[in-house]
Amino acid sequence: MAQSSSDALLYSNFQPFGTARTQALGGGGVGLGGDYTSAHLNPAGIGVFKTGEFLFSAGVGITGNNSTYQGNNILDNKGNRTNFQLPNIGVIFAANRNSGSSSWNNVTFSLGMNRLANYNNKVAIAGFNDVSSYSDSWVDDLVGQNTDVYKKGYPLGASLAYQSGLIDQFKNAAGNIEPLSNASPTRQEGGPIALQQRGILETQGGLNEFAFAVAGNYGDRFYIGASVVVPSINYKETLTFMEDDASGKPNNGFAFFDYNKYLKRTGLGIGGKLGVLFKATDRLRLGAAFHTPVFYSMHDSYSANMTSNTENINSTLSAYSEDLTNGYPVENDYNYTAPLRLMGGASFFIGDLSDPSKPQGFISADYEYVNQSSGKFRMSNDRSFENDLNTNIGALYKAASNVKVGAELKFLSIYAVRAGFAAYGNPYSNDSYNAGIDASRKVYSGGLGFRTKGIYGDLTYSYAQGKDRWLPYRVADAGYTPKAATIDYNRSNIVMTIGLKF
Repeated sequence: MAQSSSDALLYSNFQPFGTARTQALGGGGVGLGGDYTSAHLNPAGIGVFKTGEFLFSAGVGITGNNSTYQGNNILDNKGNRTNFQLPNIGVIFAANRNSGSSSWNNVTFSLGMNRLANYNNKVAIAGFNDVSSYSDSWVDDLVGQNTDVYKKGYPLGASLAYQSGLIDQFKNAAGNIEPLSNASPTRQEGGPIALQQRGILETQGGLNEFAFAVAGNYGDRFYIGASVVVPSINYKETLTFMEDDASGKPNNGFAFFDYNKYLKRTGLGIGGKLGVLFKATDRLRLGAAFHTPVFYSMHDSYSANMTSNTENINSTLSAYSEDLTNGYPVENDYNYTAPLRLMGGASFFIGDLSDPSKPQGFISADYEYVNQSSGKFRMSNDRSFENDLNTNIGALYKAASNVKVGAELKFLSIYAVRAGFAAYGNPYSNDSYNAGIDASRKVYSGGLGFRTKGIYGDLTYSYAQGKDRWLPYRVADAGYTPKAATIDYNRSNIVMTIGLKF
């Protein structure tokens, strides 16, 4: 099994998404409406539209990470990645019927796609370790197993270490055959080894949500809406971990190993969103939305390889997972349920609302609640592993509160300036596994826009910053598990949205 509790955040820990206008406002809009993003945020908000609209967005994401691992925060600790992105595309249709204060004035439909999560990222760690080796986790897998399991039972890790000579068998004092890692500083033969460790985790892809939404407008005061959403996951991950002998001893049974693991993950989900929007006065709007849990069907495809040099023992040997699985990747099918979300928002309008030629604008604020610990894996072929994984999720994560605030000022009828801020709560519990990391994130944004009767354009820049952690491996004896690397994360997003009204 290759799934881990860390995967849970991939499907629920979203950062600001939506059109350039929405991202400029900190990602909020539950109590605002009038933007395509409403279909994915508060579907009641599309009821504000009384004309049709087609829109698309494009942009660039620039991500940077600096790590600290085993006391090193200088050498080989920077990961950077830049990617082009298509945040959303959508179309809105408005069917106007009436214009009274006591009637259903229009029904609005929307169809489109929105990118909820951008997985393009790169993390690099490096450090000196004289306590444990990544290979110790593979030794744990093989304790008590027979030779057949050594050879092929763990084709993504431990068996590759065995086939490449990194792990061998020996008889302990009781005469039982047990695994032995040549790389481990705590190995029972050959004396201590000092290790230089380096790890690189590169990820690609995204989570795109397709939505069909419908909303009704009663009396231009009360709006109610719902959407059916089908999120699609396309995720690729490359893990590279390398260890080199830093002891200076040429014949102690270990020189280096290079390990690579590749993952391709696809998934399709189904969920729903309900929302209401109420114009309490001409200047005050209030909104609320409920996002159901999302049910995913997932497929993983893994492969891996390893090259080890054990000096005077086997010199250099390489092993490939395909050779242990008759040429096929290691594949898993399973289900995952992402947590529900509750959110509320308010917008207050300022300026002379009766004269569009005069400056006017608004201030909006959203609150969002999501319990990250409630995510659940479902694995029909291994209920025991499923239970362990879900127990870990419950221990590692907690409920988080997210706050988003934005403001817009419109002048000369067609131009607008915007600014926003978002604070995302820490999804990690105080469990020691999380290394005490507060992974809350802050996002600062600003943008410009223009609107005419037939076309509009918006341009936004946002900057996100926060911390995270990466624990490259765990050893059964907790004293040998290294402390998680701490990550200083930042991402710049530049997004442009163009819309055509009809």
